[in-house]
Amino acid sequence: MTPGPLLLEARHVTQRFRLPNGQVIEALRDVSLSVCEQEVVALVGPSGCGKSTLLRLFAGLARPADGSVLYRGRPLKGVLGAGAMVFQSFALLPWFTVAENVAMGLEARGVNGAARRDAVARAINLVGLDGFEQAYPKELSGGMKQRVGFARALAVAPEILLMDEPFGALDPLTAENLRSQVVDLWRDASTGVNTLVVVTHSVEEAVFLAGRIVVFGSHPGHVREELVNPLPYPRQERSPEFDGMVDRLHAILTATLLPEPAPAAPQRLIPFPRVHVSEATGLLDHLLSRPDGKGHVFELAEDLGVDYDRMSAVVRGAEQLGWVTTPGEVVQLTLVGREVMAMDDSARKDATRARLKKHPLFGRVIAMLVESEGSMEDEEVLADLTIYFPFIPADSLFQTIVEWGRYAELLDHDATAGRLMLTGAVEGAPDVPAG
Repeated sequence: MTPGPLLLEARHVTQRFRLPNGQVIEALRDVSLSVCEQEVVALVGPSGCGKSTLLRLFAGLARPADGSVLYRGRPLKGVLGAGAMVFQSFALLPWFTVAENVAMGLEARGVNGAARRDAVARAINLVGLDGFEQAYPKELSGGMKQRVGFARALAVAPEILLMDEPFGALDPLTAENLRSQVVDLWRDASTGVNTLVVVTHSVEEAVFLAGRIVVFGSHPGHVREELVNPLPYPRQERSPEFDGMVDRLHAILTATLLPEPAPAAPQRLIPFPRVHVSEATGLLDHLLSRPDGKGHVFELAEDLGVDYDRMSAVVRGAEQLGWVTTPGEVVQLTLVGREVMAMDDSARKDATRARLKKHPLFGRVIAMLVESEGSMEDEEVLADLTIYFPFIPADSLFQTIVEWGRYAELLDHDATAGRLMLTGAVEGAPDVPAG
């Protein structure tokens, strides 16, 4: 279908959230994005980049801190009446039947009597659940539960269907089948749905569904790049053309998730990703099993059974320690990484400790502890982390520092007393002074 007139628009939208500890997180910054009639737009990017936040703003479920959201050129006030949401979690009431769950949106809009019954029957028919009207959610498979979610959205005859990871909780075969049905529903003029906006972590899903794919960057969330997908519907997932589009999107996402390291001042503080020691060493071990010691980040994610943004975080952590490099779109094991994996546990801890002492963030924490005679209250460290990394949850970063510091026998932590301490492994100032 050819995109029609402008339907939804975010203009210079910024969104902030205040956490219970008082910290303010900027989820989106200066995001501008337009959605037209007859379009399918996919929002992709790493976790925490604001994709779902933007979807909620489009739905009118939240208001931006700055900027505006418009529907057909007018500021959106209240919930978007022309839209309906489909969530990853099925969001069904277990004490309601299929028909009663489907009718919930209609009831909220004041549709009653025969009109409600007709709309429910039509929606259930559209998703192929005829005969299950009186079944309860516990009697349904995961795919059938998600069909109920789609039927509930379709019952209100929405112009725009907003979908937040709608297939994420389903097994691959069920998800593939339901994706095809969603495309059919969109292409069927009788459903009334002319526009889809979907948040997804799946590259293949984005290429299968969308005519336009918007890639988000994070910290804070922003639009990094847009990719037009010219493949005609219905799309063949295993065709060379489809694979080519997947490769193009992979390349863009890899550049987003694993940017080439830019020259920087030696003491510029950089956050250490929230990854576990076992994840980093598991990555190295897997790379060792490959003949050339390298692999595409998406291949590694598939082999190790994690999503790509989690895999990219593990890669960034290993790269900061010098264990891997990321030339282009590839993760390459370094000589240092090979040497670390050849060591026994004690030697590996020693090597990791030496690397952490040279890492700017760990170096700063160590310097602070040395100046405080080897011990500090957690709150002091958290306050320092908040100052330097205002858009990253300080608690999460602190836990990462503790885990790696303990592993390397560099730091210790007393959770009861709320204090971080140096171990005997550090004498005097760290290798790298605080900057």
